[in-house]
Amino acid sequence: MKTVVLTGATAGIGREAAIRLAASGHKLVLVGRNAQRGEELAVRLHGAHFVQGDLSTSAGVAQVAESITEALGTVDVLINNAGVMEPRRRLTDEGMELNFAVHHLAPYSLTKALLPLLRTDGRVVNVNSIGHARAMRGSGPVTLDFDDLQSERSYEATLAYSRAKLANLLFSYELQRRYPAMTVVALHPGMVRTDLGRSFPRLQVMAVTALAPSAAKGAEPLCVLATDPDVVKGGYYDRNTLTNSSPASYDTEAARRLWEITEQLRGPYPASTASQ
Repeated sequence: MKTVVLTGATAGIGREAAIRLAASGHKLVLVGRNAQRGEELAVRLHGAHFVQGDLSTSAGVAQVAESITEALGTVDVLINNAGVMEPRRRLTDEGMELNFAVHHLAPYSLTKALLPLLRTDGRVVNVNSIGHARAMRGSGPVTLDFDDLQSERSYEATLAYSRAKLANLLFSYELQRRYPAMTVVALHPGMVRTDLGRSFPRLQVMAVTALAPSAAKGAEPLCVLATDPDVVKGGYYDRNTLTNSSPASYDTEAARRLWEITEQLRGPYPASTASQ
């Protein structure tokens, strides 16, 4: 059985994945912003540990990582699942655009903070989206605008989300290159019914998700990638299928540049060797 840290655990596919993983006997640390829902879920799962925190800021990540370190000696699997989508541009308390902070800076920072706990053959699962390739409103193939990573010049909700997911995927691949002893995978769980679009008009959300599978269905491949010994290192999965992500996601120069920018924002990772 594995020790699993799961962010975004109080709703949607995170909650459903927590229920599935606990039923399989895995030890869970659940991370979320909603203390009431988190504590209730931890009680339901008998032995799961809940950590309340806001991963959108460096201080929030540090607080969560400290609590996890106090609770655990090692971590087998880190699932970076927390997500957000906002109709209007919002900033974190640190002045970062929220999509970029939650989907890119948070996984980068929490993974870095938990590296001392992750086993040498530890696994990182980043919940991504097919939106990394093309925004929902048809803006064409998605690429990063390094001159406007914070969407200061203009903000369109689905494009900001897609660019943040592309950043997350570039990070995933670069993390695998820099830490080859680990297993890093990214997942598009499919279009599922969650509360990700809770800030948008209800009818607009219903029109998009009316025929989508339940969050429980979306949690199935997430649990497989967290626990299956045969997943492919550095792989991108569309539900249960290993597939290619967008051409832009394989741009190693963009990945290196993004990594360097993120180091300036959130600090560098420790050095790694192939024999880690």
